[in-house]
Amino acid sequence: MADLKKEKQSGEPVADSWRVGEFHFDPRNGKLSRGGETYRLEPQVSTFLALLVKHAGETVSRDTINRQIWPDRVVSDDAVRAMVKKLREALGDNARDPRYLRTLPLKGYALIARTGPVTTGRRTSRMAIAIAASGITAVLVAAIAMTAIDGHGAGEPEAVIEQLTGLPGSEVSPDYSPAAERLVFSHRASKDDTLQLYAKELPSGRVQRLTWDSANYANAHWSPDGTRLVYTRSQGEQLQHYLAGYDPETGIVDPRPLPQGDGQRRYLQGWSRSGEAIYLKDAGQPQGIWRLELTRQSLHQLTAPSVNGVGDYFARESHDGRRLALLRGLEDNKRELLVLDLATGTLLHTRLLTTPVDRLAWHPDGLRIGLSGFNGELMEYRLDEDRFVPRPTPDRFINDLFFQCGNDCFLMRRHNGNFLDLEEQPDPFAAKSLMAADRFDLPGAEDFPHYSRGGERLFYASLARDRLYIQRQDPQQRRKTLVSLPVETRIQALQASPDGTMVAGIAGRRLFTVSGEGGELHYLTSDLDLASAPTWSADSSALFYARREKGASVIYRFQPGTGRHAPLLHGYAALRILADGRAVAIDEQNRAWLLVSVDQAAARRELGKVASAQPNRWQVRGDWLYYTEHRGNDAFVVRIRLDDGRRMERLLAHNRFRLHFDLHPRADRMIGVRSMLAESDLVKLSLAPVSD
Repeated sequence: MADLKKEKQSGEPVADSWRVGEFHFDPRNGKLSRGGETYRLEPQVSTFLALLVKHAGETVSRDTINRQIWPDRVVSDDAVRAMVKKLREALGDNARDPRYLRTLPLKGYALIARTGPVTTGRRTSRMAIAIAASGITAVLVAAIAMTAIDGHGAGEPEAVIEQLTGLPGSEVSPDYSPAAERLVFSHRASKDDTLQLYAKELPSGRVQRLTWDSANYANAHWSPDGTRLVYTRSQGEQLQHYLAGYDPETGIVDPRPLPQGDGQRRYLQGWSRSGEAIYLKDAGQPQGIWRLELTRQSLHQLTAPSVNGVGDYFARESHDGRRLALLRGLEDNKRELLVLDLATGTLLHTRLLTTPVDRLAWHPDGLRIGLSGFNGELMEYRLDEDRFVPRPTPDRFINDLFFQCGNDCFLMRRHNGNFLDLEEQPDPFAAKSLMAADRFDLPGAEDFPHYSRGGERLFYASLARDRLYIQRQDPQQRRKTLVSLPVETRIQALQASPDGTMVAGIAGRRLFTVSGEGGELHYLTSDLDLASAPTWSADSSALFYARREKGASVIYRFQPGTGRHAPLLHGYAALRILADGRAVAIDEQNRAWLLVSVDQAAARRELGKVASAQPNRWQVRGDWLYYTEHRGNDAFVVRIRLDDGRRMERLLAHNRFRLHFDLHPRADRMIGVRSMLAESDLVKLSLAPVSD
């Protein structure tokens, strides 16, 4: 086939894009199109596909891939596999029965689909051809390629992404000091590594590792003048915050523990602009915001919200030190932005958020606040106009806004989207070291696994490309999509009926069902009902769920056959009815109770406190109540015997942040959600100005 590096003579047709099987691929902007759908590949994935097209039908070795995609880095095999997985996902390819990309074990990869140029009568620029075929990194592509993106006009790019860090692995919890032009961030090279602190001087590009022991270091923040740091060191259940100086040559200097105050656990939020105080938030719920005065070593509470949600989970002081912006979780899936006057305590602004937001950063002018969410949501709140302005990002895996560097300029984190996977393992209480368990190598991020009654089917939610799917895995690894949903849909629970004919769940606090064979999703409640915790009866004839009424939680029974909803129990947040007629209920303080029957709810015995009433976090098998919980960076599975309250626990995993699980009906194994090391870097995102 034609060499991508060669430019035709003037007047001859030249390839602007390439036919790859059923797709058209435009290497200049990373677009992959089929029919009426267009998908934007990430820069590394686009460069990888261009490399494969150049060598179509040939084996491209791992060494060649590493040299072309990461010319100045040493990367792990996980990074290559993650990139290959994303390309397969975009092409809809299957590694077991490939139509596009074949893996040659220990050798490399080969593009096996038919390829050919899509020609026009004009010439392609040398720049576009060079970008397509070379190993130019994402930074250079973004900085050099001033061609039109998404039809916004030549020479006027919609977005420019500049890569700020590039360590193999994952960079998290970043902070930036404009005074020193220096980054600080936590990094781990593999999922099981501890988090260590790094600093990077942006003018020189110099990167230094600052910590070296076996503890986790995170939440580092520069003082306003860039000469001091606060950070958190944690090991097991022990957590301590430190204040230290910083020297560009020797690193962290004279670290001193910050006072614990009343001994309650709190997390760092950042500095006051005066450099004389530190903000913290509560670890428990609902969270409040605290201020630690460094000179007087005094700690006082600024906010103490009375809400059903997480409370005040993020806070940042404005650059002039006069205002404090807060993100508050009122209840599940309902959040708001608040702005306080620090001198008077007056609430200046309060606005409900229309999209999930996790972080915020003030604009230097103090008139705008940038807000970002996990799935690429980005917007600005303009205080003088009292309105939100959407700022669409070119990649939904760009998140964690941590600094606004000017008009239309944001410092953020970008990851590869492959951060959750399903993993089957022996029942931790069975003490088995030898057992055949299925491996699920699925594209995207998977969550909420649930077996059917016989264990022959597995149901789960999958986040892939720009859609959210509820899927079913059958024997012989056959996968079926039951329903496709918008990517912004928030699933809070997923439960298959024991007979596998129906799947129920919560999406945005609404109860829904979908057929186990696929079809239309049916919502059974409204947003106002605030539904949660769906579970099925043993015979699949009834669905139980909780909803809020007059500030309290009420368990309802829904019968799919009649469509009737009826209240059943008051004061409980979740319920499971056992085959013998007994029931286990979780109250609003997460205490578990064994009920003689639903009709005799007063006849009950307390079993103990669980970590969550969410039904994917607890269940009953045989004579035991099982649940999962976090302790520091470790995840545990705990079980309580129903008859006598005997309690046992086992370590489930290190560094696992999602604890949804299900026990197999044979009781010899369980399936959980494995936390993947999502390859991530810090980036500078420059957007085109908003037209008012």
